[in-house]
Amino acid sequence: MKKRLFHSVALLLALTLTACNNIDNDTKAISQQAENSSEAKSGEYAKIGSGAHLVKFPKDLHKGILYTTFDRGNIHENIYINSKEAIEAVQNGEEFPSDTVITLEGYEDGEIAQYLVMEKRTGWGSEYSPKERNGEWEYQAFTPNKEVRKDNIGRCFSCHAGAALEQYIHSLAAIKNYDLGKVSESNNSSTTDSIASIPTKDWKVSDISAHLNDSNSKDVNTKKASLLDDKEKAEVIEDVLLTIYLHQYQN
Repeated sequence: MKKRLFHSVALLLALTLTACNNIDNDTKAISQQAENSSEAKSGEYAKIGSGAHLVKFPKDLHKGILYTTFDRGNIHENIYINSKEAIEAVQNGEEFPSDTVITLEGYEDGEIAQYLVMEKRTGWGSEYSPKERNGEWEYQAFTPNKEVRKDNIGRCFSCHAGAALEQYIHSLAAIKNYDLGKVSESNNSSTTDSIASIPTKDWKVSDISAHLNDSNSKDVNTKKASLLDDKEKAEVIEDVLLTIYLHQYQN
């Protein structure tokens, strides 16, 4: 009787150990499957920064709002935002609206060196891994000639990820504190209007473009160049002054 009871207990113990081993193996298998599934899923995400081509150079960059500047040694940066509505949204505690464009215009030693553009649109970034994406922002870098620059755009995401609590904008505080009254003043008295109001009656402007286009002519005889009439003269002066202004630091 005792022997039979002993064999029964031993058999039950063996079955229990076998069952535990099977459960443990099943658990490991399920865990491995979940891990493999996760890896497979992450493999479906697009490479971070692959949507940079969606960001175009802002055509009306200088019609945007210059909300802050930075100076570091020989480097000067102007940062523009494309709409008053975007500033208002942030100052009201809301998120940047879709179509918001922020552009960093970078100078080195007084010469334009680069443009860095970030743009937000509804749905952008959804193809990226949640751990890598910067909300709905995409980035692009441009040369001084406003052409796309070959760059590792993934670095932009890594850099701005540190400002996730500030809607991925390092200069969010400057936007929050920006005086929107400046925008109204700017609209009432634009740069173009100010330049156009400069008296040019006593200015003398000659049409010497034909001489300048002559590669064989080293010296330009301005006396032979025809003087422009008042209307043409005013237009030329306005264009020249506006060009000079746009190439200067805007503080």
